[in-house]
This record gives sequence, C-alpha cells and structure tokens, in this order.
Amino acid sequence: MPDWNLEPVERAFADAALDPASWVKALDTATALTESFGAILLPIKGGLIPNVPFTERMSESADTYFGQQWYLRDERNRGIDIMMQRGVADDLDISSANQIKRHPYYQEFLAPHGLRWFAGVGVACGDDLWCLSLQRTIEQGPFSETEKGQLALLSSRLAGSAALARAMGCAATNGALDAFEVSGTAVVLINRMGEAFKANPSAERLLTGDIRITKRKLVAKDRGATTALERALHDLLWRRIGGGLSPPVPLPRTGRRPLFAYPTKLASMTANALADCQAVVILIDPDDTSQPPQAALRAAFGLSEAKARLAARLASGESLEMVTEQLGIAKETGRSQLKSIFAKTGVHRQAELVALLAPLLGRRK
Repeated sequence: MPDWNLEPVERAFADAALDPASWVKALDTATALTESFGAILLPIKGGLIPNVPFTERMSESADTYFGQQWYLRDERNRGIDIMMQRGVADDLDISSANQIKRHPYYQEFLAPHGLRWFAGVGVACGDDLWCLSLQRTIEQGPFSETEKGQLALLSSRLAGSAALARAMGCAATNGALDAFEVSGTAVVLINRMGEAFKANPSAERLLTGDIRITKRKLVAKDRGATTALERALHDLLWRRIGGGLSPPVPLPRTGRRPLFAYPTKLASMTANALADCQAVVILIDPDDTSQPPQAALRAAFGLSEAKARLAARLASGESLEMVTEQLGIAKETGRSQLKSIFAKTGVHRQAELVALLAPLLGRRK
C-alpha cells in the first residue's frame, strides 16, 4: 500500500507558478513521487496547442499525440466529468480491460510507446481546468484505488498553484502591454484559441474602419487578409518553440497603405503554460513615421540598442561589412550580433531580414 509524500509536488508546482522555466522540473517531481513513467500538463477547457509542458520521456508520445492528431480522438476525454467530480480519473473509470485491449487509442497510439495506463489529476483555477496526466507503462499496471485517493487530495492542493500561475501570467501580460505602449508599438494579445482578448491603446487607435476586433477575432474587411492572418496565427501557435516570429500579413485599408500584422510568440510570455496569452500580433502602420526605426525594432523583437541599430542599417540593404565599418565595430562583433538578430526575428538570411523589416521601418521593399 503506497504512502506517498506529495508535498514536494505542491512545492514544485508553486515554484513553477513563479518561474515558468520550472514546469518540466515540477512534472519530473510528480512523476517520480507517483511512481509513473512520465507526465504532461494538458488544458481541458479552451484550445489545445503543443505549447504544454511534459517530461523528457514523454517527448516521442507527445509528438505522436499532436502530430498524428490523436488529441482529436483522445478516448480519455470521456473521463473529464469524473475528474471534475472526484479530482482524479483513470482508464478503468471509463473503459473495461477488454475494451482497452481492442480500442485504437490504446493499441495504435499508446502501445507502440509502451504506454497504457494513466491517472488524470484535475487542476482547477476559476473557470479554467487543466489535467496533470500521469502516465504508466503496460508493465507498471494501472493506479490503485488507494493511489487515486491520494491523487484526489493532491488535486485540491494544486489549485492554489494554478491560481498563482494565472496571476503571474496576468501581471506579465500587463507589463508587456505597458512596455509596448511606452514605445508606441501597437499590439493585440492572442490566447491559445487564436482569439484576440486584449489590445493596448496604440492598437485600439488603429483598429477602426477596415480592420477591427469582432467577436474576439482580429479581422480585416478583405476576407483574404483575414484568412491569411488566421492561418499565420494557427501555424505560429502550433510551433513547439519558446518564441518565434511569422512574416508580416498585410491588412489592406481603403485609401491608405496596408497595416502590417506580425504574429509573434514571445518566449517570456508563453513559457507560462497556464497564462492566457500565447501569442501577440504586432501592428505596424507604415504611414506613421513618428516612431524612430530603432525603437520599433527594440519593442517588436526585444533587441538591445546596439542590435536594433545594426538591424535597422541592414534592413536598408547595406552589407554587413559596410555597416560594421560605419558603426565602428569589429566584423566578428557584427556577425555575432547578426546571429542573435536572426534568432530573435526568426529568419536565417539577410535577404529575409530585409523583407521582414522593411514594412516595420516604413520602407517599401
């Protein structure tokens, strides 16, 4: 009969709420103390995207789960109501052993990874609900009723960590909005469902006429532009990366140049799995020349002053050798800064950088 001490799991989740980089460590702690193979933290309400924390040994099965769309056929979703009522649910709450032996979810998806059994621990925060999914192998066998009883107690104790994580995510979001506003950069915040749920005043001033937020969607009068933006956001949200930038989507405006929308993932904001914000759309008005180019680059991509200065020169089409000479820096320093600029902006060549930054700096390509 197990006599688990799950207090370290509570502490690990509280640490992760304060430091999003610790989520995998928290899941490792939960895995070890519950004698499981691995763990993954999945949202039950709202859209599902691969940007969720999981332990290293779950990497291959997570790739299959998302890549082959097993998340759309997850048999364990039938246990959500039980998990909400009891705090925990497992496979035998929703299926018999004979059904498990025949069901494609278990035999075609889980079995090739050596997995079969799970216990889903509910992690509730207001109207939001997450599942700490603890996985066991075929050989390890299912969780016992005694183990499930201890996990049910853990469920209620993790609610505080979830609330703290949500609060920290909200604080980070508001701080980022303030920072963008100070720099005069218009941004719209996007949740995991691709919905626009908050915009700063600079963005609100641009979202009139042909481009608006309607029913929590950023839409343009031009349907093709709206479709292109939705596709870019979907592709960005489904990238399993800490941060990234998509090429600009032009949103046509009557009698004016298009507004350029840059779908972006900021690693500092999206590292918190429980936070509402999972992406931002940076809006650049090429008709607005009030913002210095370097300030726009610093706000949009988190570049240092030196790197923003270099990027602004390179975006005009000048060679790296010419720019480093003009700025009075060593070529090796310039190459190092350019490598960092590529990483921040998500491009790989200077030609891509020019194409990406030209509208941001109000230049015609």
